[in-house]
Amino acid sequence: MRFLTATIEHECNNFMPLKADLEFFKRNQLAFDKEVADFYSGTKTFLGGFIDASKNLGFELVTTVYASANAYGVITKEAYDYILEEILRRVRNAGKFDGLLLHTHGAGYTEEHPDLQGHYFSELRKILGPAKPMVSTFDWHANHTEESMKHLDIPLGNDTYPHVDSYERGLEAAELIVRMVRGEIKPTKAFVKVPMILTAQAQFTGRYPLTELFDRVHELEKREKVLTITAAGGFPWADTPTPYPTITVTTDDDPKLAYDIAEKLGDFVWSHRMDFLVRPTPVKEAVREAMEAENGPCVLADIANNPGWGAAADGTVLLKALIDMKAKNTVLGALWDRDGKAVEKAIEAGVGSQVTLWVGGKVDNLHGSPLEITGKVRLISDGQWVGRGPMMAGVKIRMGKTVVLDINDILLVLTENRHQVFDLQFYRSLGIEPAEKQILCVFSSVHYRAAHAPVAKKIVEVDTPGIASPRLAGYPWKNLKRPIFPLDAETFDLVEWKTMQEE
Repeated sequence: MRFLTATIEHECNNFMPLKADLEFFKRNQLAFDKEVADFYSGTKTFLGGFIDASKNLGFELVTTVYASANAYGVITKEAYDYILEEILRRVRNAGKFDGLLLHTHGAGYTEEHPDLQGHYFSELRKILGPAKPMVSTFDWHANHTEESMKHLDIPLGNDTYPHVDSYERGLEAAELIVRMVRGEIKPTKAFVKVPMILTAQAQFTGRYPLTELFDRVHELEKREKVLTITAAGGFPWADTPTPYPTITVTTDDDPKLAYDIAEKLGDFVWSHRMDFLVRPTPVKEAVREAMEAENGPCVLADIANNPGWGAAADGTVLLKALIDMKAKNTVLGALWDRDGKAVEKAIEAGVGSQVTLWVGGKVDNLHGSPLEITGKVRLISDGQWVGRGPMMAGVKIRMGKTVVLDINDILLVLTENRHQVFDLQFYRSLGIEPAEKQILCVFSSVHYRAAHAPVAKKIVEVDTPGIASPRLAGYPWKNLKRPIFPLDAETFDLVEWKTMQEE
């Protein structure tokens, strides 16, 4: 048995002014053929699961293209056309193979194709034909559409946010496609969308009602003929018609069972819609709580500046509050130095030197203005380290040139590349022991919890301004289909959400 694999990772925040061009992909990750396998072998990722499954189940896995922009603005036509053609060319020229085992983020958006996945899968299906299987894993934040679903035999996404189960979902997807080729199963699926927007904090799967939803999902997956169930939270800052949470149920030749289960799970999500509302803490109140917390560390999550949701990670509102309120024994990072000027000036000054720099606010004016700070250069690093988990264990991280500045006992980490802090090795690679700090400030919504929760005595979600803020009513939506909860909460009842499936 022989399967080809390819990856396009992109979740589009349409309110991010910068676009993901080809150079951005190259700086982030654009790998081909054997270098893809070399990079992901031994990692706890979707692709790491595919690679290990190929050894365990005895099939050949051909790696082709891995293109990742993570969360950012719209992909340019040039970049998407190039990446797509590189994938399609390899599929056309692959010789004999039994199917496609893909990983696709699921919330991609290009200048020409607002539903990247729908277009991508349709182009692959033209080459593949109707008979060969096409299976894809997805991120929990995927924005599934009817167009993308109709081309896939089996979609399979994370059950967790933070995404600590990507490796296991990769193994599962590989097992299912092997069973398809052997003729052991005949997948049939049903797909429903629930007309809501779930902000990042509401999508934390360790919080009710998602804990209850996944208890139900896992119980239902034990039923005869149920192959897999994918609940997806959606990517809320994609200005598309339906960035909704979705339920996709795949059964073994039983479409009615698939739809019945999908509808019941959709009912559950909708009936608990009020439980998904979040209320972050005002900035000064959050800093005060952290300073007064006993036996730290207290984690302050700057949710609106999260690069994992498409923000620039160069917000200054929280940093200014920390300085003004004279916080101590504090770390804030990673703050992206877009033009590199602050990082270069600190490097030129050298370790031990005192420098005055302008930091942050270099992408837009939505996350705070550029801030003048004075501090001592404590450390200079190449920004390279290897993740230890629970998320993405074994993955090589490249933050680019990195400096740590000491601003009166506030350690500010400045990086050349955007990076969301989801692993304690971020600190330890810079000579900082996170468990010994009073305050840890991260530009992150939920992923930080996987590594930080075991050491944190307290976690506070901070109500900062930015393009990943949960204050959804304030965004300049152009394409969002209305009505939608919570923006139009007064217009819905339980029946109406189902009727919108056919509209």
